[in-house]
Amino acid sequence: MRMLLLMSAAVAMISACQSPPQTVERPKRVPTAGTATLPPTPDLNPPQAPERYPDGAWSVHGLLSADKAKLAAVDPASQAPASLQLRGTVASLHPCPLTEKVCRPAPYLELSDNKTGQGRRLLVAGERDLDARHFSVGTEVTVTGRFATASADGMYFAPDGLILLDPLTPPADADATAAKPDAK
Repeated sequence: MRMLLLMSAAVAMISACQSPPQTVERPKRVPTAGTATLPPTPDLNPPQAPERYPDGAWSVHGLLSADKAKLAAVDPASQAPASLQLRGTVASLHPCPLTEKVCRPAPYLELSDNKTGQGRRLLVAGERDLDARHFSVGTEVTVTGRFATASADGMYFAPDGLILLDPLTPPADADATAAKPDAK
């Protein structure tokens, strides 16, 4: 056993006395000057629509960031939420043909502050005949209605809020012509 220990110690000493392997000297890499063509820096803070326009109409951004409790507050005189005006671009339009008795989903449109219809959108609903208002995708419109998170009939629901359109008033001359009998 002693012999084995002596032999292993001798092998360890011989291997320790040998010189380490020679390192090969490699030429250093020198970076060369070059040019990089990068895309333009995107605008991370695009311009936002004002909260309210000078005429008092709300923007989609302003309405969605406003205090929801104040917007849905009930007017004591009429016992209904006050009407407000909203201006935006029609991002999508989902009408219902008048020939159908029930529409699923119910007719609605979405307004956006962006001219392309991108960004945050607000649901505008409550009118079956959207064609009578002459809405079309991509046009800027100002609508009048009440702010809510749900309609009374349960057809529309949006936790961030929606606008329930005020009914269209018939033209004043339509009542006069309907009251006159045909003079033949």
